[in-house]
Amino acid sequence: MKNSRLFEILYLLVEKRAVTAGELAERLEVSERTIYRDIDALSAAGIPVFTQRGQGGGIRLMDQFVLDKALLSHAQQDEILFALQAILATGGGAEEETLARLTALFRREGTGWLEVDFTDWGSGAVERENFALVKGAILARRPLSFTYYSSAGERSRRTVEPTRLVFKGGCWYLSAFCQKRQDWRIFRLMRMEDLTAEEGACPTRRPPERLEAPPSPEYRGVELRLRFAPAAAWRVRDYFHPKEITREPDGCLLVACNFPEDQWLLSFLLSFGSQLEVLSPAYWRKLLAEEIQKLSAVYET
Repeated sequence: MKNSRLFEILYLLVEKRAVTAGELAERLEVSERTIYRDIDALSAAGIPVFTQRGQGGGIRLMDQFVLDKALLSHAQQDEILFALQAILATGGGAEEETLARLTALFRREGTGWLEVDFTDWGSGAVERENFALVKGAILARRPLSFTYYSSAGERSRRTVEPTRLVFKGGCWYLSAFCQKRQDWRIFRLMRMEDLTAEEGACPTRRPPERLEAPPSPEYRGVELRLRFAPAAAWRVRDYFHPKEITREPDGCLLVACNFPEDQWLLSFLLSFGSQLEVLSPAYWRKLLAEEIQKLSAVYET
């Protein structure tokens, strides 16, 4: 609250050049004594603020500081505003007010050319609520409990010490210290349910520098050769790197890739339906054929 009030005071001083302690106290709904303590705090932080007695006096900023906003080029001002717009996409409410104030301070009118939304089409409310809860737990350094579904289809209840949110590969991930595993783990937000911020405080820990999932002791990778029908081209471009894709004269796409062998891979390949043929390895051709037979049997009954 105090930091927000200090920013409000600084914002008003930059805009109005001079304002009385009474005006600030009324605006911020605090006592004049609190305002003077805030002025001391700004001064201690190196802000050139001073008080002037007499008619036309009040609390002022040195003229040079008033002009500091002009030391930023228009491009730099735009970069700051665009960065705040991106932060707003994560559900930050306080940043919206900051964005409005800085836009007025810079006297810049938004062109509306940039809109950032990290949610999937047709979704949003639940994802934003979960994101806000995780974000709040990180900032408050509170443990977080949730039900998690792994890529192997396993369901478990976890309590973690959350430290960092990362947007990577089109998805949000949480980097956290897992109390169950007693090690750092990565959790995909879309697979987290029934989130609860627990009481207490998280101990200070240094998170890993990079977001890398620890290899499972049972990890097995498989080299796949896949052929996709032309109609699946848009999905192929979404999921695979251009270097993994070779286009054939008939428009089909050949893909050579490596994936971990788990339940997710099976469901991923099946999601392409008749638009995909697994060329190799042979046992994966057999695996998909058996799964398709099981699926067919479901609809024959």
